[in-house]
Amino acid sequence: MARPKVLVFDLDGTLIDSAPDLTQAVNALLGELGKPPLTEAAVRPMIGDGARLLLARALAAAGADAPPPNVFDRFMQHYLAHLTDRTRPYPDVPPTLEALKADGYAMGVCTNKPIEATRRVLEAFGLARFFGAVIGGDSLPQKKPEPEPLQATIAGLGGGSAVMIGDSANDMLCARAAGVAGILIPSDYGTPAEHADLKLAHFAELPAALERL
Repeated sequence: MARPKVLVFDLDGTLIDSAPDLTQAVNALLGELGKPPLTEAAVRPMIGDGARLLLARALAAAGADAPPPNVFDRFMQHYLAHLTDRTRPYPDVPPTLEALKADGYAMGVCTNKPIEATRRVLEAFGLARFFGAVIGGDSLPQKKPEPEPLQATIAGLGGGSAVMIGDSANDMLCARAAGVAGILIPSDYGTPAEHADLKLAHFAELPAALERL
């Protein structure tokens, strides 16, 4: 394929390591419900399908079978209050995004994370300036791996040949459903991907890899 013009990134597990703060929010809620805390290692694989599914998995793992109706709102209150306490961009991310911006790529974010949390995290770490379109998990009726969020992100960047860059099966399935190439940079978040058009070990390899596509 010709060199792509549009790059669309997943967020959690790809650009940022948010598991510490998500785990804190999960455990704050579990404490309210009188349930034992979960380890961060247990929470990491639960991340990637959106906040509601993360919470449902955490509640099931902790044995909270009948949570109160407002449990999601309470979880989000905990999370938004501590959104960037220990969350950080992965070290290679800012300089690599700078290089990609200099190379003329149009870039966006397509994540299952709620849009308010997404925008606040991107602003907090100075990453928002790289992205011309941002779609969150509640921006549309659909979430990844359905193709619509990725298609909307690409359209928001003006269209053209595109690549989805992510860390898990959700991202690669979404890319395939949308008919675009998928580059996998694996993490310990979500479900591991079985197939990708290209697999990288490190985020910093991305500029050179895109030249090879």
